[in-house]
Amino acid sequence: MKTKKRFTALSLALMMAGLSLVGCGSAASTTTAAAAPETTSNTTGGKQYTIGVLQLIQHPALDKTNKGFVDAINASGLSVRFDQQNASGEQSACQTIAEKFVNDRDDLIFAIATPAAQAAAAATEEIPIVISAVTDPAASGLVATNNAPGGNVTGTSDLTPVREQIDLLKQMFPDAKTVGILYCTSEANSALQLEMAKQACTDQGLTAKEYSVSSSNEIQSVTESMVGNVDVIYIPTDNTIAAGIST
Repeated sequence: MKTKKRFTALSLALMMAGLSLVGCGSAASTTTAAAAPETTSNTTGGKQYTIGVLQLIQHPALDKTNKGFVDAINASGLSVRFDQQNASGEQSACQTIAEKFVNDRDDLIFAIATPAAQAAAAATEEIPIVISAVTDPAASGLVATNNAPGGNVTGTSDLTPVREQIDLLKQMFPDAKTVGILYCTSEANSALQLEMAKQACTDQGLTAKEYSVSSSNEIQSVTESMVGNVDVIYIPTDNTIAAGIST
């Protein structure tokens, strides 16, 4: 009952803040505070809530997601303390951070990106979890269905129109024959988009070749191996690849 009341109060706060929530290794050394947002919201008195923010990796798009969430909560006028944590792209760090939030008995967890969301969902079935930057929550095992999530997880999906992107690629590069698809094997969202992209390539008469990395450290060498073997490179919505390429 206590958990239900806590969920109701924070859910109301999120709606007040104008958010559209739809169904959708090492510890200390790799766990660092995420940059930017304030740690405590403006307060009008009353109970203070604690929200644990678990961000997979530092990247402009994810940073903006983080800031947008914090700004919206701050605008609600509730008294909220944010525990900002960044996993630096490490799945083991995601698990450690999620367990920390559970042990701290946070009122809500905001998980940014699929691996972060999966770690949070695995750590608790009681604390409400809001997810963002997740391509397909249902396919990632986070919710029962995207239309009726059930359980303690809800949030938004960032699935891109993969088929339309491949169609556009064909229009822009009509002489292309082979498409190299670069993705990270540790991201469930990328595995889903990989299959969608391969099917779209087949329908366009293109040959799709898979190129995978397990971490950002492998991006440069794998990308170099694609040169001369593919005509164009397609990258799905993949946080590890996006963060690695920018550096």
